[in-house]
Amino acid sequence: MTQAHPKEYEQLRISGLHAFYGESHILHGIDMEVQRGELVTLLGRNGAGRSTTLKAIMNMVGRRTGSIMINGEETMSCAPHHIARLGVGYCPEHRGIFSGLNVMENLTLPPVVRSGGMGLEEIFSMFPNLYERRTSQGSKLSGGEQQMLA
Repeated sequence: MTQAHPKEYEQLRISGLHAFYGESHILHGIDMEVQRGELVTLLGRNGAGRSTTLKAIMNMVGRRTGSIMINGEETMSCAPHHIARLGVGYCPEHRGIFSGLNVMENLTLPPVVRSGGMGLEEIFSMFPNLYERRTSQGSKLSGGEQQMLA
C-alpha cells in the first residue's frame, strides 16, 4: 500500500488537458502528476502527442483547456515566461544555437528583454561543462553540450 504524498511535494498536476493546433484536437484529456524529485518519461510513437504535451504545459500551443498546476499554482492563463519562472522549461531537440559562435557569444548574444533572467554565473554553476567549453565553437560541442547551451 502506498502512502499519498502531501500537496507540498507535488511539482506538477495536469488534469483533463486538451490541446489544439488550429482546428486539430491533438491532446484528449491528459491527466498526470509529478512529485518533487520524481522522474517521469513520456513514451509513444511519432505523432502520439509527447512534444505537444510538453508545449501545452509551457503554453506554447494554439489553444488548451483543462488544468495545469505547477508548485500549486494554476498556470492555464499564464504566459510562457511566467511558467519558466516557476522552474519549468522546454528545450526542443533541434537546439537552436549559433554553431559558428562560441559558448560565451551564444549566451551573451540575446538582448535583455526583461529583468530576472539567469546570469552567466548561474548558468555556469548549473552547467559546469559549458564553463569549461566557453571558448569552444558551437559546432565543436557534443550533442549534450549543445543541448545545455540551448
